[in-house]
Amino acid sequence: MRRTQNHIQRHVLRAFTVVELLVVIVIAVLLLTIAVPAFRNTIYSSNRSLAVNALQASSLMGRDVAINTGKDGAVVFVYDPEVQRINIIPAIKIGTIREATTAPTAGGGGGGPTASRSGDQPYFDRDVFVPAPIGEVLSLPEYWMVRGYAAPGLLLDYDSGGNPAAAWYNSEMYGAMQVSSDIKDEAHWVFPETGFFARDSQVNGGSLNGQLTAVDDNAPTARQSFMIRFDARTGAVSRDTRSALFIDPRNSSERPYGDRPTPNQRTLRVDLADDLEVWASRLLDSADLTGDGIAYGRDDGTLREQLIGSASNDTILVKPVTRVALYDEQKLALALNARGLNMDTNTLYMPHDQGQRDVDIKLDETLYTTSVNQDELAERINQWINGDTNGDGMINFLTDEPDSRLFLVQSYTGELKEVLR
Repeated sequence: MRRTQNHIQRHVLRAFTVVELLVVIVIAVLLLTIAVPAFRNTIYSSNRSLAVNALQASSLMGRDVAINTGKDGAVVFVYDPEVQRINIIPAIKIGTIREATTAPTAGGGGGGPTASRSGDQPYFDRDVFVPAPIGEVLSLPEYWMVRGYAAPGLLLDYDSGGNPAAAWYNSEMYGAMQVSSDIKDEAHWVFPETGFFARDSQVNGGSLNGQLTAVDDNAPTARQSFMIRFDARTGAVSRDTRSALFIDPRNSSERPYGDRPTPNQRTLRVDLADDLEVWASRLLDSADLTGDGIAYGRDDGTLREQLIGSASNDTILVKPVTRVALYDEQKLALALNARGLNMDTNTLYMPHDQGQRDVDIKLDETLYTTSVNQDELAERINQWINGDTNGDGMINFLTDEPDSRLFLVQSYTGELKEVLR
């Protein structure tokens, strides 16, 4: 009888232990169910705060650069798909480059490398910026992006003859290079399109074998972005709306003049430069870049445009903006009914086909289950950034829940003031 009782007691104890274990597991699952979303929300809120703080600090840093260096200062927004982050880089103006007009109605057949040096043809004067010797590069957390506000008409530049040209943001979604396109007259929230280009090509339309070739006048500029610009010494927000150039050397082993450049050719290689400001200043000021003994020849101007002008893939064509939007790219994708983000770029953009030289920057249409086009996507992005989150074409505080945060740059302080909606 004792053996029977002990046997029963052992089974009761064993069963009781299993029940306890199940209860503990159930409680643990419930706690995780509650804790994981809360933890994710905490991480999200923390990253959002980091993004806001970095953005606000960057604008003040650009103003400080202008005041402390005595040169026009700026902060430039750069997205690199390799690191999948937006970097905000402080910059200073070091000079101006004169480039051939690309306006289709300009004299001389619409521009070209010789037009700006013929003496009687229209041209562009574009300021050149390099990374500033003071300040630090600020990075936003993963998925947090910044777009700049391109006011109506800002997509067009005007050359010295008053002819309109489409150089800044000239992909198909922004009306390509058609100056008469209605899209050019509309406002847009533009993304830093700085990493979607042929990295092994020195110039637009150039060859992939490391040699410089003629610039294709009809090829769009490869790298586009925006900046917040401040006037030298005063630190006031610049009123200059012309396009400028920011030198940001590409990550590529393919460089002009091969592996054994001559001493003069070595000084032209940005990858061999010890100081970008010194290198760029020399290119801008040198009368005889080619070393042929002829000062200010046409070949010198052409080479200058290929190395440091808007044709070069080592530069980014930028324009000043006074409004920026901060947002989560994942939430934007969700609002657009996309399946997610492009795996290679971590954005809504397609990666560039590195086997092609021509620039073809576009949004990834394969992310959507229904048929879409570039114009529709660009317009829907503009609506969502502005606050129309349900896509009905209207901004209504009762039905819309804006997920982007809009900021206006204060003219004299450089501070970013949030626009409440």
